[in-house]
Amino acid sequence: MLSLGFVTLDEQQDRAYCTEVAKRARRYGISVCHFSPLGIDPQTENVRGFLFQAETNEWTNAVFAIPPFLYDRCFYGNDERSKKAKPIMNWLKQRPDLTFLGYGLPGKWDVYEALSSHPLLSAYVPPTVRLERADDVLALLRREQAAIAKPVHGSGGRGICIFQKKGKALSVQDSHGQEQAVIARRSELEQLLSSLSRRGEYVLQPLLQLSTPEGEPFDLRILLQKDENGHWVERVRAVRVGRPGAWVANVRAGADIRPFSEWLDRLSSSKRLFVLDGVETIIRTLPVYIDRMFGPFFEIGLDLGATDNGAVWILDVNSKPGRKVAHLLPPEQQNELYEAPLRYCLFLARGVKSQ
Repeated sequence: MLSLGFVTLDEQQDRAYCTEVAKRARRYGISVCHFSPLGIDPQTENVRGFLFQAETNEWTNAVFAIPPFLYDRCFYGNDERSKKAKPIMNWLKQRPDLTFLGYGLPGKWDVYEALSSHPLLSAYVPPTVRLERADDVLALLRREQAAIAKPVHGSGGRGICIFQKKGKALSVQDSHGQEQAVIARRSELEQLLSSLSRRGEYVLQPLLQLSTPEGEPFDLRILLQKDENGHWVERVRAVRVGRPGAWVANVRAGADIRPFSEWLDRLSSSKRLFVLDGVETIIRTLPVYIDRMFGPFFEIGLDLGATDNGAVWILDVNSKPGRKVAHLLPPEQQNELYEAPLRYCLFLARGVKSQ
């Protein structure tokens, strides 16, 4: 029997999702375990974690060998657990006897550089620079009303800074729209950027105007996965709508998830055509290209923006997407989401090269 291991930093993270996948694993001849990289004994290389018991549909504490197929769902921060776990995961990914369902994307800057060099996708990438000095912000704000700074290795809207003109000063806001500072002097801006740099690298972009007629921030989330033949398929597309006054539509911050079709129906026919053309071009082109540049991957979450003129922009590409958008799917399609890792695991086990 094949063995597939879910790897997370927190033993309870993704537990509901892991359980739904594990419930279906037996019919595929796969056993499922769940563990943290910190649960690996460096001496024996055995793992202390959890095994799913198909007879009882329960997880039990167990010690086992590192499974040959691994599903990386680790999200790193600046905490001690993250600092200890990341090199262990890098070590696992270097081992020729282990196969990951996906190997993870590099930071945002590398992804933006790759997308910007593609003849089709470059048209959908917002102008992006590394945020290194005050001049980067000031130069952008001479052309734009506002700019957004994103952590290169951030996710979920954490660490985002908005720079907005406020008379002769700059208003600095977080992703929730809360003002953190008003900067009147260049030295204050340099001090702020120095503080940001201590947290990690940042990229800087124009702040796109992405809001509903009601003033709510929104973006489009599209979940793509590979099927049992290693081909990319779209699983679900949805619209995430945040609260008025915020800058990003983050589910953790209380954003609603709404059907894509409902949002699309509110658009004029001409704008609808522009949006659909952009979305379909990105879906058709990006996964295969990203796979070739940085992969292989099993799944990708695409965050797209659509402005009032119908232009579509790539906001983020996530190789460890969440699944909250899946509740919009009927039960049979949700079942496909839970079975997809198992089917792809069998594909990898057959040794067929992913396409």
